[in-house]
Amino acid sequence: MLNYKNGNVPIFIAELSVATIIDVAKAAGVSKSTVSRAFTDPGAVKPQTFERIKRTIKTLNYTPNALARAMITKKTETFAFIINKEQFPVITNPFYGQILESVVERAGQKGYSLYISSTGAVGGHSLDALLQKQIDGVIFASYTEGALLRSFLERGIPVVLVNSRADIPGVCSILSDDRGGIARAVEHLARSGHNHIGLIEGKFTRFIVERRHEAFTRAVKKFGMYTAACNIAMTNAAIPDAYGAALAMLRAKNPPEALVCTNDVIAVGAVKAAHKLGLSVPRDIAVTGYDNSDLCAACEPALTSVDANTAEMGKAAVDALFKQLSGEPVARAVPPVQTRLVVRESA
Repeated sequence: MLNYKNGNVPIFIAELSVATIIDVAKAAGVSKSTVSRAFTDPGAVKPQTFERIKRTIKTLNYTPNALARAMITKKTETFAFIINKEQFPVITNPFYGQILESVVERAGQKGYSLYISSTGAVGGHSLDALLQKQIDGVIFASYTEGALLRSFLERGIPVVLVNSRADIPGVCSILSDDRGGIARAVEHLARSGHNHIGLIEGKFTRFIVERRHEAFTRAVKKFGMYTAACNIAMTNAAIPDAYGAALAMLRAKNPPEALVCTNDVIAVGAVKAAHKLGLSVPRDIAVTGYDNSDLCAACEPALTSVDANTAEMGKAAVDALFKQLSGEPVARAVPPVQTRLVVRESA
């Protein structure tokens, strides 16, 4: 014990004994390299030796890094967030970027870090590293091949899908109520006096496209609105492609009075096309988007858009992984995250 005085106040500082990897090796009766291998490649160490090293680590309270903690707890405190390669880079994706932000925040609240990649990058050594229990769970964003999902499930690594679904037991899906969201956009346009309506769909996964298309068709019928086959178009979710699709639709002989777009990027392209033709938004053509991304405020006029509640989707995905890690059952089809329509100037 060291002590000194600060004025008349005695200060005591305890000398802490900090164990090193050399101390662990001596106490366990093995070499330092064997202790190191126990952290990095447990399979290369004899089971009885591994257990002796693990007991020594606990006794000496030696936890130099996450690998040591993982060796004791059997958990790496790391999740993987893997997005479909068609949606990469996730940071610049208006929809999945917001989900990722929520996942990072929720995982951080629980002391977990995140490994971020795409389905195109996960292969070979990268996939091997993930499969060797260097992660505790995986969140897959958008469509993912069943074979890749099974690679993790077969090794006991829990998997959660976001904005997608797979007919595989043990795979939980987190979805937004996109059917309800599209229906709310159509209803808003109907109540605003529009009768002739069009739809510009993004080339998303078949599952999502079908859900939103079906919701649009049902809502149009429910509210007694009119749409022609030439006023339904599919395009890449990129502003130039959406611009071209909307331009062709609005130049037709019988253009719609309002447009429902299945994401905000497409809606921005539609607004640009309307401006190109000298049309006023929303007086001549009303436009709604989907996602309620930052693009809504950047667009002129500001976009009316369906809020997919991406923050709740990301939070729900992390919580679903933690439930599985704690042994709680998680339903494959959980209730969809509720959506809402945010009304702005474009409709």
